[in-house]
Parts: sequence; structure tokens; C-alpha cells
Amino acid sequence: MNAEKAAAQQAKSPRVISLEQIDLRTIGHIASKGRVQDREYNHLPAVEQLIAQGKESVPYLISKLTDEAKVEGQVIDYWSDVRVADVALLVLTDFFTDSTWQRATVAGVSWDELLERGNQEGLTAEQVLRSYISKHGRKKIQDSWKDTWTKYRDKMFWDEKQRCFRLISS
Repeated sequence: MNAEKAAAQQAKSPRVISLEQIDLRTIGHIASKGRVQDREYNHLPAVEQLIAQGKESVPYLISKLTDEAKVEGQVIDYWSDVRVADVALLVLTDFFTDSTWQRATVAGVSWDELLERGNQEGLTAEQVLRSYISKHGRKKIQDSWKDTWTKYRDKMFWDEKQRCFRLISS
């Protein structure tokens, strides 16, 4: 690669910072179409920083699943109240959704499975989340993700083509 191309590539790639410096309260507006990591819809430096951290971003996000700090501004369209835990869950869910936006790459982590949507088809994503939290609390969401991480951490990788975490094929 010549020096000009290398400089252009470096300009595109954000300077990698430590996970502790990533503040989910400053994520910015998340487009209602696509996943958070889909560059054609979202330009979110915090998400790019998480991706740059590789698999280590997963336990960081899991640690935030009980963080009740309020996120100011219009982050998610039509949501009345957004907390850091909500952002962490949304990012985790999107990071484990394939490029078709239809399938989770790990069993049990899709929004509807994890939050037990069941026959609540008429509810919005926010309503499903709030209903689940009122019944089970945020800790149960965090514990489910901890179990998933423990089970699959050595078998997952970031697939740049699909822009999601996937499991290594056996």
C-alpha cells in the first residue's frame, strides 16, 4: 500500500481509545433503519470504537446493562426515555444480528427472544423492553447476556463482511 492510501485509510479509522473512555450517553441519534453498525444509516463514533475493541466490547456492553444513567437528546426515534442500559442492549442485539437484519447469530439473543415478546405483536420495541423490565428487572437481562458470553466467548469473532459477531463454524 502506498503512503497516500495508508494515510487515507488511517483518516477513515478512528483512533482506538480504551473501553472505559467510551461513553454510551454520547452515542448520538441512532437511525430507525438498519443496525447501529450499518454505516449507510449510522455514523456513530462510539459504535466504531466498540467494533475496534473486538470481542472485548461484549463484556463492556454487558456491564452496562444495568446502568440507569439517562441519555439526553433524541437517541432512538419514538422512545420517550433512554438509559445507558437501553443503548447497551440495542448495540449488543445489533452486533449479534446478521446483515439481513432478520436473524440473531447466537441463539436466544434477539430482541424478541431475550425479552420474551411472545404474542405481544402490537407492542413497540420500547414497550416490550419496559414490560420485561417491570416483570424481571434489568439484572435478568444482564445475567442472560453473561451466560451467553461465558458459553460462546471463545467461539465468536467479528465478521467484517457481515459486520456482526458470529460463531466459528465447527
